[in-house]
Amino acid sequence: MNEHDLNEKLKKFLISRREAAGNGGYSQSEVADRSGVYGMKKTLDQRAVSRIEQQPLHADAIKLAGYLSAVGISPEEYFSLLSRLTNQVQGNTDMKRDEQVQRILNDTLSLVSQAQETLGRKNHEYLESLNLERYFEGARHELNLLNRKPIIGFFGPFDAGKSTLINTYLGQSVLPTSYQPATFVLNILMHESDKPAFVKGSVALFRKGFMPYMINDTKAVSDYLIEEGDTSLLARLGVHNHEVSVTNDAHTAILFLDAEILKHVWMLDTPGELSDDDSDVSDTSKALSGSEFADGVVYLSSHTGFFKDSDLAFGTNIIRQHPPLSEEAPLDHLLFVQSHCHPGIDAEDVKRVGVITFKRIQSQFESVVFEPWQQDNQIEKIPSPDELTARVQPFWRENDSMRLDAIERLNDMAGYLNSQRDQIIEKGCDRAVDGLRAALRSAMEKLEAKKRDTVERVRSIEEQDARFRQESESILKEFQQLIGSISERKEKDLNEMKEYYDLRFSQEGLTHLIKGTYKDKKQAKAELSSYIGQLLTSRLEGQLKISGKQASDETESLLARWQRMVPNDRSNGERTGDIRVDREHQDIDFEISDFNARAAFIGGLSGLGSLGAMSLYVSAIASNLGAYILVGKAAGVLVSLGLASSVTSVTSFVSMIGGPITIGIGLAIAIGYLVYTLAGVSWEEGMAKKVAETMRKKNVWNDIEKPIDKFWKDTETAIRAGLKELREKTNTHIGQLKLDAQKAYNVEELNQCIQTLKEARDQLSTDD
Repeated sequence: MNEHDLNEKLKKFLISRREAAGNGGYSQSEVADRSGVYGMKKTLDQRAVSRIEQQPLHADAIKLAGYLSAVGISPEEYFSLLSRLTNQVQGNTDMKRDEQVQRILNDTLSLVSQAQETLGRKNHEYLESLNLERYFEGARHELNLLNRKPIIGFFGPFDAGKSTLINTYLGQSVLPTSYQPATFVLNILMHESDKPAFVKGSVALFRKGFMPYMINDTKAVSDYLIEEGDTSLLARLGVHNHEVSVTNDAHTAILFLDAEILKHVWMLDTPGELSDDDSDVSDTSKALSGSEFADGVVYLSSHTGFFKDSDLAFGTNIIRQHPPLSEEAPLDHLLFVQSHCHPGIDAEDVKRVGVITFKRIQSQFESVVFEPWQQDNQIEKIPSPDELTARVQPFWRENDSMRLDAIERLNDMAGYLNSQRDQIIEKGCDRAVDGLRAALRSAMEKLEAKKRDTVERVRSIEEQDARFRQESESILKEFQQLIGSISERKEKDLNEMKEYYDLRFSQEGLTHLIKGTYKDKKQAKAELSSYIGQLLTSRLEGQLKISGKQASDETESLLARWQRMVPNDRSNGERTGDIRVDREHQDIDFEISDFNARAAFIGGLSGLGSLGAMSLYVSAIASNLGAYILVGKAAGVLVSLGLASSVTSVTSFVSMIGGPITIGIGLAIAIGYLVYTLAGVSWEEGMAKKVAETMRKKNVWNDIEKPIDKFWKDTETAIRAGLKELREKTNTHIGQLKLDAQKAYNVEELNQCIQTLKEARDQLSTDD
């Protein structure tokens, strides 16, 4: 549909509603007489009414509002229609590309099913003893996790207009909107075709812990579901005085809607009543926890106060957790919406605010967003203020140009996220097939080994076991040394953070910070406390990442050695069926075999919640080796941490450690009441002196000590639990090997089963 056709549809809509209004319709003159709005008695004359009906796309916002009021059309109804038509004009993401990638995924799932059916038709005890079902289930599980859409998350204060922008984009008024907090839970919007048959309502409300990709998991839905209903449930959840029974548990609502864009991306609407409360039920906490769902971030901030005060701190916290999805387009997953650009604001002022804002806050963004990204090797070059300004989009729903541009920018983001998703899906499909082929190849070699006589097999297992018992003692000692070093690692983190804290937040350090960041006292007073909190938080996250990765790498080294030592039933204990993957430029040999040291260790972490440094280890294994090799309890750990569902392959550190680190809560209020005027010193020095004193009185350092202590306590608990499970699973595995070695096998039947395995493997690929 072109602009002319769009104008004609709106023209017919307005005229038909005018002719149906009142008792027998209104004339254009009667509409003009009834056009009072916003306290004005009359906004139109008969000629203005005629112009609006002839060119509704170019109508003045105030005059259009008068027309709509006169004929009884609510603004929500009109702009819902306009948004639906606009989406048709702008188009959505590349349907053909989406369909092509979906076919790849479906075809891979079909290949997996065909190979499994081939094995099932043989129905032989030798094949059943291989327990290959776990690998097929794991591969299917990973492929199903890939079958979700990217999520665009909308963040910002409660009055920034998040729900209004989403409603405009969808072309329907489904989310509650008001100038009071209207969103109390995380709202995830999916297409109605994504709704599984066992979910009955168009809205489903879940407890904390439910994640979007779980929607097709019957058990997960049953475990977390609170209530089902229609969109009236949102109105009840959209205020803070609703039923106590819902308030205590409600965390995430999933809405199933008939909107074209939801065929390509899902959307996340977050609470925005920002507060100093860091409890699990606060809006700030929910928004931060919901950020781990989002692949793309749309941050809304009102034109008046664009990225100022607590808005800046909240925004940088969200953005820091979403590093670039590709080096070539480091900012394409971000959009900064300058909302409430109403007609009373000069167009040049709208443009000016967008330009000057990122010059004003560049140093804050560098310190708490871009430098952490650089440390994680996510970017090479820090984006310039001009590059950030290019990601700003002004928005006022009634402004045609802004509305159309916003929709186009959102469509661009949807297309970009889907292009990234496509690469992940293709890589995931290849990885799942490669893993299954390796498992089948390993199974063939396992059956080949069973052709040996029982005496030889028993002797081989006994020799391997004796060698393992002797050599594994050194690994167990090193595990104990790793555990014993945790207190030292914690002290190192504390010392390095204390050195940073004392240097940066002494009176002298704060004076330098204030002078280098703020041009006037008003801005510094409004933003300094939040900036201090973000500086400390980003520094602490970076410190724990570095020290945690060291512990993770040492754990991987020990488990790799353990895997190589564990007995197997092949001749002379030789290793086969390896998959080689690259993990941050380090090769990992991963063996598909009856026993998996990594999966055993990770399985021991089940039920622990936060894992400290071991969350980094689990994430590395999941992202590189695939969920298909982590089955049973190990797969449950991935699900509980949200590490098995990434569309974009980027998993935030915050989601890995179980939630955001919040430092300096309450500091803002204390600083806000300070008087900074001191005789004989500049306002910067006076402010620095008072803030340094307040930080000591508030004991902000304690906010740093607590998460470090918890991180390493969680690490120790996780390593002990993983090691315990590793030893138990190893002993069980060796016991089963010894029993199997005493069993005699029919060579002809072994050959038949090996041939079946080869057929199944060949079905997964034409390559040998």
